[in-house]
Amino acid sequence: MEFEQAHVVIGNLQIRYYGIIIVIALLAGAYIASLLASRSGRDSDHIWGGLTWAIIPGIIGARLWFVLFPPVSLIAGCGIEGEVCQDTAWFLENFFDTQNGAIAIWSGGLSIFGGMLGGAFGAWLYLSRWHNRIVGFFTTILTPLLWLYQLLEWIVTLGVSRLRGKDLSPFRYQRPKSDFPDDGMPLGPWMDIAAVAIPLGQAIGRFANYVNQELYGAPTNLPWGIQIPRDARVAPYESLIDFPLDTLFHPIWAYEALWSLVAFYVLWRIYHQYRDRLVSGDMFLLYVAQYSFVRFLLEFLRVEVAEIGFSGINSSQAVTLIAFLVSTGILFRRRQNRNIVLAEAAQGQEADA
Repeated sequence: MEFEQAHVVIGNLQIRYYGIIIVIALLAGAYIASLLASRSGRDSDHIWGGLTWAIIPGIIGARLWFVLFPPVSLIAGCGIEGEVCQDTAWFLENFFDTQNGAIAIWSGGLSIFGGMLGGAFGAWLYLSRWHNRIVGFFTTILTPLLWLYQLLEWIVTLGVSRLRGKDLSPFRYQRPKSDFPDDGMPLGPWMDIAAVAIPLGQAIGRFANYVNQELYGAPTNLPWGIQIPRDARVAPYESLIDFPLDTLFHPIWAYEALWSLVAFYVLWRIYHQYRDRLVSGDMFLLYVAQYSFVRFLLEFLRVEVAEIGFSGINSSQAVTLIAFLVSTGILFRRRQNRNIVLAEAAQGQEADA
């Protein structure tokens, strides 16, 4: 594609609107999560800590998923002499290509599935028993740098009047003791909080897709269809003869944004009104089920899809179908077990009476 992403230039620095919107989405979701944590009697600082740990794994995961499952528009020329083929093998062979290689995240190509998995892994590390070990490892690496800084400070401030009564040892840095539990924290309650906040972030983040003129569907005659510039189109919609510039396309990004706003409202209400009736992790399972459902359906309209190799199987639909079946299956099983426990408790009370 030759479509140029919208951005603002400050000197030699380019700030893309896409990135600004994504940052706003992350902050909005984290803010809502921090509110829920505080109202649940939990330390909201862990929301921001978990977000910090999730950002880098999330970016890596989002790019890795894109590399493993590139859209059909990039692999359309594979096997055809003289055509460009950017499949997984090409990305790996041109890993350090700063224009289009696997490392070039600034050129576009991030998948929400990989981002979620990577971000979830980072958040899990933050909450796990590995937290203190990781912090201790990086603190050990940084300690010599802190010593060097204090040595330079001591040399710069060297003077008779400054030395009286002052500890001259430049090696007085002591590693702060972490108050994070050595055994980590339970994952379930924090997953439930994230399940409520993530849809809001998704709703905001989808506007970034509009800015980049991506995540659109097949042509439509509906009044809310959007126009897509030729350079942002994929085959066969690049032809202005068959599809003139005034052709309208389904705004998939808007459909998902609206659904996410509704999901945010519903999950927010459930969390506040029925949380005592749910098992830890149920809210997260509800989130997975609802998003998998709508994403599976929207993939039928989407024109820029990714496939598993050359099998013709839509990778997003395969993943969301499995996620929907697993999440709803677990919810149903949990509900059955809860009913069994309640029934046995009721029988026990009748027997005692």
